[in-house]
Amino acid sequence: MNEICARRMMRLCALCAAFAIWVGPSAGAQTLLSADEVLDHLRANATAIGTLQARIVVHTYKDGEVNLIQEMRLYLEQPDRMRQEYVAPDYMAGNVTLIVGDSLLIYIAAINSWQRSSLSELSTAEQPWLLFRQLLRDVQDEFADYGFALREFDGGSYHLVGTPATDDAVYGSIEMWIDPETFVPTRRLLYDVDGNLIADVRILNVVEVAPGVFLARKVEAYDAEGVLKNEISYQELVVNDRIDPSLFALPEEASHG
Repeated sequence: MNEICARRMMRLCALCAAFAIWVGPSAGAQTLLSADEVLDHLRANATAIGTLQARIVVHTYKDGEVNLIQEMRLYLEQPDRMRQEYVAPDYMAGNVTLIVGDSLLIYIAAINSWQRSSLSELSTAEQPWLLFRQLLRDVQDEFADYGFALREFDGGSYHLVGTPATDDAVYGSIEMWIDPETFVPTRRLLYDVDGNLIADVRILNVVEVAPGVFLARKVEAYDAEGVLKNEISYQELVVNDRIDPSLFALPEEASHG
């Protein structure tokens, strides 16, 4: 796999995993909501999780067989702290992405070096590895780059279609189905600017992880031909528990680039 393909695969993995962390209290929607109201529920409900710790396992498939397994530890704390550290494979182990406020730091273990930048200077299109941020209140929401409309209330789900509203939009359009009881997305289709399907993301195994809080524990990503490319699962999940504050400590040696 060349470098460009690898980056695209990592972006898709991060995207799929991000959509497994949307949460929400069971609302039992009695009236039909607008697209903006549905998205408001998504955003508001995400704050039901104050902290999250998990081991994330990503299986990447080729020709129907697993050809890569990645593992990482994820730590999230409201309103704006995130730590993602790779455990496997060996050549990625020790790499860290750290967010504290607007500060974004990336540690590359192979060269023992920190790189630092500011989230305020990056668009969502430049942050593919930060899509776990969907849970964080004070970090930019990728949906802000799209205008969404309700297509229909389809099979018991809200069917929304989003089209670019800013130049920073990553995709030509986004189509998604959202459960009206939990406000967890169950499926997402991503298209390029020519309307070609890029990926079909299916969100599975939604469980109640805390009173009134729901989380998808498994996500599958298929290509335009319907071939399974990635499977992401949340394991060893802990929510709303204390996280060691030292995990979010900014390293003094981080360069200011």
